[in-house]
Order: sequence, then C-alpha cells, then structure tokens
Amino acid sequence: MEWLITAFLSLWLILSTLGTVFMRNPVHVILSFLSAILAMAGVFLQMGAELLAGLQLIIYAVAIVVFYVLIITVIPWEKVKRFEGIYKQELLLGLPFFVISFAVMSYMTLKGKFAEPVNVISGNNVKDVGKNLFTSYLFPFEVASVILLIAMIGAILLGRKEE
Repeated sequence: MEWLITAFLSLWLILSTLGTVFMRNPVHVILSFLSAILAMAGVFLQMGAELLAGLQLIIYAVAIVVFYVLIITVIPWEKVKRFEGIYKQELLLGLPFFVISFAVMSYMTLKGKFAEPVNVISGNNVKDVGKNLFTSYLFPFEVASVILLIAMIGAILLGRKEE
C-alpha cells in the first residue's frame, strides 16, 4: 500500500512540474506549481518529515504563490509578448546540459551507492533541523540567503518604471 501512495505522489509531482514548465498561460502555471507544492508536501509527510511538509505549505504555497500572482498582475504583458521567439536559442543551448544532467543522474541511480537508512530515535524534527541548519549546513544556508537577496534586488530593479 505504501508503494501505491509513493507512486501516486510521484506521478502527481511529475505531471504538475511538467505543467509548470510547459503551460503558456501564467495562471495555469501558478496552479500547476501549487499542485506540485502540495504533492511535494505529501512526499515529505510520507517520509515522516512533518516540519518540512508544513514549511513547504506555509512558505511556498502561501508566500511564493501570492508573490507570483502579484507579479502576474503587475508585469505589462505587452512587453513580454515581444520576447516569445527567443526561446529557440535557449533550447538549443540548454539541451546539451539537460542530456548530460540526465545521463549523470541515470548513471548514479542505476550504478551508484545509496546511503543506508537512518533510524530517527529522537523524533524532534524541529530541534534536529535547527541544529543541522546552523551547524553542518551554515554556509549553504547563508549562500542561499545571499542568492535570495540578489534575486529580490533584481526583481525590484526589473519592476521599476522607466523614466
């Protein structure tokens, strides 16, 4: 029964992310992204990571989807329509990277060694995540915060009205 739930959540997640990438209507993209977030929260719940599932729903489903809706209402879509033909070049440039990434992931999945399952004894998700976040993963956490700050500054600069 557990594998059936895993298969359902995985299929749901894959279809939702494909919809997010390939749909043209921005509202449909947001709904597909929200569906992918819900599926990922289900995966986290199935893995026993209730904190991550809750954070996934609170941070992504509420904050980022509201931000996307705000961006869709603010961006003048007449300017965006001018750039629709450019994506063929990006596709040709990105295709080799996709093929290489897919080959590496396939090789690692089929031939790689996997870590042994870890038995969680304490059951205190919040304490364990906080401890790991600010000890073992402090540098990646800080790098992610700087990247988000740069993205926020870029969004502000792009959203400014031209004078």
